[in-house]
This record gives sequence, C-alpha cells and structure tokens, in this order.
Amino acid sequence: MKVAITGGTGFIGSRLALKCLERGYEVKVLGLENTPAESQNTAELKRKGIQVVSASVMDRDSLFRELKDVDVVYHLAAAQHEMNVPDEHFRDINVSGTRNVLDASVENRVKRFVHGSTIGVYGIVDGKINENTVCNPENIYGVTKLEGENLALSFQGKIPVTVIRIPEVYGPGDRRLVKLFKMIQKNRFFMIGKGKNLHHLIYIDDLIQAFFLAAEKPEAVGEVFLLAGEKPVSTNEMVETIAAHLRAKGSIFRVPFGPMYLLAATLEKVLRPLGIQPPLHRRRMDFFKKSFELSWDKAHKSLGYRPRVSFSDGALETAKWYVSMGFIKNSNPGRIKADYPSEFQNQVSDHEEAILSSKFELTAKIEPFDSFWEAPEDIEKGYGKFGIFYQHNYLKHFPEDKNSNILVISCGPGYMVKLLNENGYNNVLGIDAMPSKIAYAEAKHLNCKAARAFDFLKENNDPYDVIFCEQEINHLTKKEILSFFNLCQEKLKERGIFIVHSLNGANPIVGSENIALNFDHYNTFTEKSLEQTLSFCQFKNIQIFPLKLYVFYKNPANYIGIVLDMTISFVLKIIFKFYGKFNKIFTKKIAAVCTNPGTQK
Repeated sequence: MKVAITGGTGFIGSRLALKCLERGYEVKVLGLENTPAESQNTAELKRKGIQVVSASVMDRDSLFRELKDVDVVYHLAAAQHEMNVPDEHFRDINVSGTRNVLDASVENRVKRFVHGSTIGVYGIVDGKINENTVCNPENIYGVTKLEGENLALSFQGKIPVTVIRIPEVYGPGDRRLVKLFKMIQKNRFFMIGKGKNLHHLIYIDDLIQAFFLAAEKPEAVGEVFLLAGEKPVSTNEMVETIAAHLRAKGSIFRVPFGPMYLLAATLEKVLRPLGIQPPLHRRRMDFFKKSFELSWDKAHKSLGYRPRVSFSDGALETAKWYVSMGFIKNSNPGRIKADYPSEFQNQVSDHEEAILSSKFELTAKIEPFDSFWEAPEDIEKGYGKFGIFYQHNYLKHFPEDKNSNILVISCGPGYMVKLLNENGYNNVLGIDAMPSKIAYAEAKHLNCKAARAFDFLKENNDPYDVIFCEQEINHLTKKEILSFFNLCQEKLKERGIFIVHSLNGANPIVGSENIALNFDHYNTFTEKSLEQTLSFCQFKNIQIFPLKLYVFYKNPANYIGIVLDMTISFVLKIIFKFYGKFNKIFTKKIAAVCTNPGTQK
C-alpha cells in the first residue's frame, strides 16, 4: 500500500509515517520545515528511508504530481499556532489548501482520504462532547478547520472521506509539553487557579491506531469521529502524575486565576505592538481554564477503537523520550529506563547504549572525551550562546581561506560547525560519538556524523587544514592525550592548525575543583604545561590564550562579570609573582592554537 501524509514533518504526521513504515507501507511525506522540530523530524524520517517532499498544500502542481499512484491520503497539514498572521492565512491553509489536496486526490483516484480535524471546532462547551455536539468555534483556527471538515465531506461522492477530530495529543515525538515537564522536574511549576479543569488527551499510538481504522473500515466512510484517551484527567492529576514519574514535588504553590489572566491580557496589549512575544498570554492560560470531556463511543462502536494507554503510562513513555533527546534529566533512573519504542533505539539516554563502540578503550565512561557534554538543557538556545562564545574566542585563529578542510571533533549538536558555516567556511565536518546529538546537527543540515574520535582519526585518510576539538582534553588521561595529539598531527597538513582547550589549573578558586567536580576529569593544565605538552608532541607556533566567558554584551550583568574577572586576574598575578610564579592566565579555561611543522605523514 502506498500512503501519503500531508503535514508529515510535524509531530503527529512524522509518528504516523514511522508506524506506516513498520506496517510495510510505502510512505511519502509532504511537508515543510518551518521549525527546528520539523527539521529534526525530517532528518529522522530520511534516516529511516522515508521519502520526504518539501511541498506546501498551496502548491497544486506539486500535490497533483506527488499523489500519483497513492492509495491513502492522511491530510494533517494545517495552520494552527502561528502568531501575528492575518486570518486569511488560516483560511488559505485550512480551507483552500484542503481543497487542493482533495482535488489532487480525486484526480489521482486515491482510494481513501482521512482528514485530520480538531476539537477546536467545538469552542467552549459545558458537559461531555460527542460528534453531535453543536460546533461553535471561538477563534479563526477552529472556524477554518470546521470549514475544512465540511469541504472534505462535500467530496464524498468523488472520494471516500473520513473526518477525525483530534484532541490534545502527547507522547514520544511531542515537544509541546517539554516546558511543563521541565518546570515540574525543577520544582518551579505553580498552579494557576484550582487545577480542576479537565484535559482529555490522547496518546500518539492510540491516535495512530484510530487513523488506521479510519482508512481501512468501510463503516468509516462519510463519517466524523471524535477521538480521545481512556478518560479525562484534571490539571492537578496531570501535574501529580508527571511529578511522580520525575520524583518531583509537582505544584509548589497556587495563585488565583483572575489576576493572572488580567496580567496576561495586559502583557499582550503592551508587548505585541512592540513586536515582543509576551511571556504570558491568554492562549497559554487555556491550560488552566479550558475543560474537556470527550466521548469516543462512536469510534468504538463503528470502528472497534479502544484507547490502550493510560495517561500515567503515556506520561512515563513521554518522559523517557524527553530524557533520550536531552530535553530533561533522568531524575528517576529506577523508573525511566532505556526501553524505548523501536524507532527511538538510537537515541536512548543510557551512556553505554547511546555512545558508539570504539576499538580504543578510553578511560572516561560517564562523560567520554569524544562527545560534547557542555550543551545547555535547551539545546536550541545553545546555538546562539555558544556561537557568540566561539566567535569571540576562537574564530580569529581560523585561516582566511574559506575552502579550508576543517574537522571538528566532539561536535555535539554542531555549535561550532554552524558558526563556521555562517562565516563562509564550506568544507567543515563535525564528528561526535553520540548519535542523538548528531541528530540535532543533521536537522539543521549541518555536515556532521556519528563517529568515535580515535577510530575516525586512525581510519580516515583525509588531510585537514584545521582540527578543532570542541571538548576539553581533561576527559583524557595523560597517556591518551599524547596519543590523541599524535593522531591529530598525522592527519594535519603541513602548517595545519590544531586548536584544543583545557580546564585551567592555575586558577586557585576553581583549579582543583575542576578535577574534583567530575569523575571523568583526569587533569588540569596551566599555560606552561599545555605549551609543554604540545611542544613535546612536536607542534610549533604555540599560542596559549584565555577563554573569556563574559562575552554576551547584550546582557548588562556581563559587564559586571568582565570587571570582576579583570580585577581578580590582576590580584592573582601580583600574588603569584610574589611567590616567584609568572602565570598570566587565570580564566576558568585556557586554549591553545598551534601548527603542524612537518610534512604530512
């Protein structure tokens, strides 16, 4: 069977595509990459061998071409969460776009058309909702989705159509609840209002089960089905369940709903005209306000649908996936174990499984040298923060030739690779030992691959103009450092540039603590010992320089940091000189740039 999924780069569409692939279907995804999440989903689908076509539902020519010989179309593309766009945008995508997909499906004689709609068509309703409940959408999204439903059903004589009204969906692949899980885990979540409003969520696998039934059962043709999970949960129950899985407190305190809603409205009125997205807005307050109880009786009686995953089980699977992706920490290893569904096997959080195997037995096991461990919890923000840090400290040491062949070792999500690309370097390769980190880089179309550093250097024959090590060399023992330096020298061209960095043992405040804070830190260096080691390995033109942390000039607090750093360094220089020592660099970390003097080996 050949299946096409519009909006297939989103959460629901990408998970549906993977399940279709498991069933042995030929899958084609039509979608765009407007967000980092969609880019990451696209990269994962392509890794699985699924065809992904960059196409909008407004592109009729592409739709008519790509739906040729397709048996089933799952139409999930929609305008939903876009901010600061005119109402016409929602009507274009949700109505005109739906017409385009329907026309292309009819022209190509598609056998079944499953239209993804939303419970947003109901608006605010008291009591239990079913398919016969009067629809009264309260915003342009709901209005246009209802119009899209009616349009799809009007094609019934031309193509077998089924409409699915989708509630709030969660599970592995969903990033919308990451903030909630993070706040609960960090004991920062507070309840707005009484927390008694109901959420009737559906787990992603239960939703996909219903999609398959809608595409297969003859009873589904021409019908509208409302879906939901086993039973609704209150906001209180939802938070308490997540907190139990994460070993957290849950809600730390409560605030009245009214004043917070007024504050959200005020922030919207003041900030949006200035082009600033308010941190709190009325739509976000819906989580504490809106209440839904949904009936899935019709889907059960007509299709045999029955939800299989309770909210507790689904929340646990979601937590596992968040841990595997690095969105949250594993605060409950006894419960959150690496038994993820098959499509996530390469992204588990357990280090022994997540790190590629190596022919070289390195000492560090908890935080191995050849994977990047410094990324913040919000990996996406790291591209900006590390980009500024790297540009200020490192970029001036790279060659002027933009065609230089550059290797970035322990590249993680690709922070340095991205910066170099943005500065015109077009021949950059990043390697990292953890595939889940490489997934972030691939989602941004960065040239990065999963590989162990020692293995790659030993087996790869490409000569490099620059080798840059993004991880501290302190994760290697002294013997391993010498071996690593020698391997890098072998792969550098004559006068090739080598850049490494280390924790600074000369800093009396954090020098010794730098070793003690991490089981996999085996040493520190001073400017003298780092130069000594590189010189021993025959590197030349060695320059030791400080890595300055306070380079984010948009933050006024960093100016205070700069002044304090300069003051402390000045005082330490005097003290060290008094004891006959001539250390000049006291930053937390130091770096070295040097060149390979000999001919390429």
